[in-house]
Amino acid sequence: MRVTRVVAPVRAQAVEAIRADIISGALAPGQRLVERELCEQLDVSRNTIREACRQLEAEGFLVIPPHKGPTVARLTDEEARAVYEVREALECFAVRLFVERATDEQMAELADVADKVETAHEHGDVSAMLDVKNDFYDVLYSGAGNEVLHNQARLLHGRLAQLRARSLSRGDRPQQSIGEIKLVVAKIRQRDADGASSLWREHIRNAAATALGSDSRI
Repeated sequence: MRVTRVVAPVRAQAVEAIRADIISGALAPGQRLVERELCEQLDVSRNTIREACRQLEAEGFLVIPPHKGPTVARLTDEEARAVYEVREALECFAVRLFVERATDEQMAELADVADKVETAHEHGDVSAMLDVKNDFYDVLYSGAGNEVLHNQARLLHGRLAQLRARSLSRGDRPQQSIGEIKLVVAKIRQRDADGASSLWREHIRNAAATALGSDSRI
């Protein structure tokens, strides 16, 4: 097992290092993590490892059964397909609400974050892509102005993070993804709810096809 040595800030770097190894496959689905080994490899305290693992559990990368150590999460294709179905319903609705309700300032903020997403994609760092995409969704749901919808999206966040990592780690999907996002943002700034929602649905289905295989249908 390969885990990159961390530097300060300690917990954030520990999270990044473990997450990166899960994304790369160095830590396989179902593999149990041993606290003592992680402490030695990352040169951090047991408490830091536990905090990092709790965060990764919240993100959907780990599961921590009662009285057992953390294990890399395992998501079946059937479960992943169901997650994408719910994602499509939530996010397409959020895009539509954003078009209808967002202020001009929020429109500009979304475009600015999309530019940062593009930069992260160009660098090819999947962890950085995931972090900046979280910022994108924060702006999107804030502008949509529906806290119930946002809360439902938060419940899905962990499993979506794992699937996004799987999708963005494959082939030229990062370049395709940012191209799709930029097209949607352009439609949003035109206040074209139908066009933006339709393009976002296509974006999600393309991501699903990449993560699950080209024969995926949602």
